[in-house]
Amino acid sequence: MIFRNIIFASIIAGVIAGFALGLIQAFSTTETILAAEVYEIVEEQPAAPTHGHEASATDHHDPEAWGPEDGAERTSYTFLADLLAGIGFAILLISLMTLSGKGNVKNGWLWGLAGFATFFFIPALGLVPEIPGMEAANLQGRQGWWVMTVALTGLGFWLIAFGHINLKVAGLVLLALPHILGAPLPDTHGFSHPDPAAVLTLESLASQFEMQTMIANAVFWLLLGTVSGFMIKKFGLVGGEKNQGSPE
Repeated sequence: MIFRNIIFASIIAGVIAGFALGLIQAFSTTETILAAEVYEIVEEQPAAPTHGHEASATDHHDPEAWGPEDGAERTSYTFLADLLAGIGFAILLISLMTLSGKGNVKNGWLWGLAGFATFFFIPALGLVPEIPGMEAANLQGRQGWWVMTVALTGLGFWLIAFGHINLKVAGLVLLALPHILGAPLPDTHGFSHPDPAAVLTLESLASQFEMQTMIANAVFWLLLGTVSGFMIKKFGLVGGEKNQGSPE
């Protein structure tokens, strides 16, 4: 019964926060990404080999991988991804709040703030949000560092909030460890576009994008935490209230 209530509460909280995130992105980050894509340089693919044999399917590579069309299709996929992400993060957040025994509207925004710091702000200190055309390190290296940072940051916050005094010190160490190791960085920074005017425009768009993503994620996480706290109270997931049956 508790598991069912966690899922129901997570779906409601995740849809609300995910829809808000999608709405913000539609009028901010998406527009910035589209503006940056105008300056993308698509490298030409080498000609198919003609050494006495017909070109096979493996000889050709689509220069542009599939992606949703700009407009309604792209917006729809963005909203869908945001809704699914919202539900997934809500399940995690509500489960942890229920496990801690502390979950209500009053402290829900604190959990949301911790989620914002864990999944966006602290990782962004090492890997800033990127727009198309920006030089970046190896994708697998960046993904590995991000996952490590999120895991250690989340565990560090948990130890600081709920651990013994000695564990709180360990929590601080965990928070600092990913940045001591350092995030993978590209050989060259910035943009490699040959037009200096385009580089200036891209740098401006990059700064704009960083601010937009920070605001969007802050709104998402604070709203998710607050609504999750409300849903936990509504479904009686902590405090021994109505742990059985449907919510009031």
